[in-house]
Amino acid sequence: MFEWVTGNAHALIVRVYPTNITLNASATSYFSDVRYVTIGFNKDSMKVAIKPITKREVDLKLVALEQLHKVSIGKGYGRISNKLVCDDISALINQPLSGQRFLAQFDSKNHMLVIDLTQIHP
Repeated sequence: MFEWVTGNAHALIVRVYPTNITLNASATSYFSDVRYVTIGFNKDSMKVAIKPITKREVDLKLVALEQLHKVSIGKGYGRISNKLVCDDISALINQPLSGQRFLAQFDSKNHMLVIDLTQIHP
């Protein structure tokens, strides 16, 4: 009897560095048609949410401009560069950032990527 090993080909993986958050290709697929996101913290559950913001939402000013973070989409990855956000994540996990990998899930109901900071991925 075989015991099948879980793969990561479709896993949503987020790496956090001292100056940026990098999304793997699977996680980036939810942000392919946006330029901005908002980022929120739930300190009690140790989770970070990244919510894509459409151009229409920006144009209609449905989100305060100071809450917008630019997401850069490359070939096979997405990146949000913001040292202050990364400093907040570092404080939340109580360790310096060095490219730790975290598992994430896309919350379809609330339309946001939720990173679980308690789920460090090897």
